[in-house]
Amino acid sequence: MHLLHAILLGLIQGLTEFLPVSSTAHLTLAEHLMFHGRPMPLAFDVLLHLGTLLALMVYFRQELVQIVMGCFGRDREGRRLAFMLFLAMIPTGIFGLATRGVKEAAKEHLWVYGVGLLCTSLLLYLANTLSRQRVNLSNLDLAGRDHHDLRAMDALAVGTIQGLGGGFGLSRSGSTISVGVFRGLKLPASARFSFLLGMPTIAAAALVELRGLLKPLLRHQPLPPDLAFPAGSVSPVLLCIAGVLAAAVSGYLAIGLLDRFTRKPRLNGFALYCLGLGLVLVVLGTTGALNHH
Repeated sequence: MHLLHAILLGLIQGLTEFLPVSSTAHLTLAEHLMFHGRPMPLAFDVLLHLGTLLALMVYFRQELVQIVMGCFGRDREGRRLAFMLFLAMIPTGIFGLATRGVKEAAKEHLWVYGVGLLCTSLLLYLANTLSRQRVNLSNLDLAGRDHHDLRAMDALAVGTIQGLGGGFGLSRSGSTISVGVFRGLKLPASARFSFLLGMPTIAAAALVELRGLLKPLLRHQPLPPDLAFPAGSVSPVLLCIAGVLAAAVSGYLAIGLLDRFTRKPRLNGFALYCLGLGLVLVVLGTTGALNHH
C-alpha cells in the first residue's frame, strides 16, 4: 500500500460519506481497482471512519455542545434532539446487525452496489422534486416542518432506512435525507438530522470494526493477513496519518457543500451521478470485467 493509495482512499471516504453517492460503493470499487478486490486493512478503515467523525464534530460543534448540555438537563432543545438521535439508532442497530452478513457477502458482487446507487438516484430525484414543490407553497402546514418539529416516527423511519440501506450501495446520507423529506421535513431540516445522526452511526460502525482488531491484540497475536497492511507497504503510521487527514478535510468540505445544496433543492446533480455510476457498476458486476484487472 502506497502513500497515494492512503490519500485517495481518505479522500473517497470523506467525500462520499457525506455526499449522497454511497461511500461503500466507491470504496469497494476503489479496492477492486487498487488491490484487486482485497479489502483495505481494517485498522486503516477504522481510522478513516474516525476522520469523517472528526469532520462532523468540528462542523456541527455548536449542535454537539447543545446535545451534550441537553443530556445533562441544561438545554431543552438539546435534550429533545438527543432523544430523537437515540430513537433513530434503535432501528439502525437492529436492522444493521440483522443484515450485516448479507452486506459482507454483497462486497463480492459489484452489481449489487450498482442497484443500490440506482435506488439512491431515484430517492434523490423524488426528494428534490417534492422539496421544490414545497418551496412554492404558501401554506406553511404543507411546506414542510423544521428540525424543531421532528417527531418520533420521523426519527424511527430515518433510522430504519439507515439500518437497512447502509452497505448495499444505497447512500446513507441520500436515503436518510430523502426519507426525512418524505416524512414531511423540509430538505435543510432533514439534511441537518441526517448529518447529526452520522455522529453516533459512524462511531458505532468504527467500534464494531474495532472488535476485529482488539481480539488478536489483546491475545498478543499478530494480525491476520486480511486485517494487516500488505507486505511492501510504506510506514503504517504515515499511511494512517495521511488517510485520516484526507478523510477529515474532504469530509468537512463535503458537509459544507451538501449543506449549501440542500438550502435550495439542488440534488438532481447527485441523482444523475448515481444513475450513471450505478449503470456502470451493474455492467461491470454482471460481465465480470474487473475480475481480469
